[in-house]
Amino acid sequence: MQISIIRQTPAASILLMLLLVAMTFTRFAIAPYGDELIVGVAAPLGSWCDMFQAHYPVWGGLLSALIVVMIATKLGRMTSALGLYHVRTTISIPLYVIIACGIFIPTASLSVIVATYFVMQMLRHLCGVYVRGTDLNYAFYAGLCIGFAPLFYAPTAIFTLLLPIAILMFGLSWREVTVMIAGALLPLLATAYIGWLCGYEFTAPIIALVDAITTPSNYTLWESESVVALTLMGFILFVVICGIASFVADKHSLAVRPRTIMTFQIITLLIACAAFALPSATTGLFFAFALPAASLIPIALIRLRDLASNLTLLTLLVLVILHLFIA
Repeated sequence: MQISIIRQTPAASILLMLLLVAMTFTRFAIAPYGDELIVGVAAPLGSWCDMFQAHYPVWGGLLSALIVVMIATKLGRMTSALGLYHVRTTISIPLYVIIACGIFIPTASLSVIVATYFVMQMLRHLCGVYVRGTDLNYAFYAGLCIGFAPLFYAPTAIFTLLLPIAILMFGLSWREVTVMIAGALLPLLATAYIGWLCGYEFTAPIIALVDAITTPSNYTLWESESVVALTLMGFILFVVICGIASFVADKHSLAVRPRTIMTFQIITLLIACAAFALPSATTGLFFAFALPAASLIPIALIRLRDLASNLTLLTLLVLVILHLFIA
């Protein structure tokens, strides 16, 4: 009987995730690549994370790795709970780490990963609004999370575009829209107010956020000097496109809600790709890009025969391991 990697138990997926996180963060701590050293202007709250990581690099790295584990686990639970696939699988858990950490880990990893955690929570709450029906708590927390994300890592501000898209796709009521907008504005206004109490200008965080978004970081996605990284990026993009094609070819076999959520994930992927065109983009965007990518790839793997899906995953793992030693 042939073993299928995508049908392994959640414990196996979590173990593989932990091994990948340990290997990639250890490599980053010992020998970071040049692309990982490119940083942009720190966001208002992200600067505090950067200072903490600069003073306590070991604790900052451990905390970053812990949050990555939380994001990957929550993503696997979300895709399983929403019934997005024809079979029960938690393969999105290690896939997230392969995409997020296997290519590059940014120098300011803590602020980037905290922002990505808020993006992940926004996606989870938006799906909760759609699945549960009218729920003001989910709508408020979705707005609150996307309001916090760019305060830690400025390029994640582009994911604010998901709010009007979710309003149209999920048919949210005007009350849900109102509390969602209030939640999105609250973090920035609260940061400005607290800064004003401390003696700063009220608009200082707003100006700092705009500056962090618009200041060029001089990072270019496809001009990396790492051949293995470019190969891994190309292969991931190919598998993601296969996942989208598999969904389009077989979307009518899914129920209405999973089909709508997967369509929303494709739109999220397009926005994540567009984020790399921002002047402030850095390698940290791979953490946010991995959220929709890790959700879409299993569709292609499930449609393939076990041998083909196993070879695809093994190829990804081999490239990640090679990238630990070869730039």
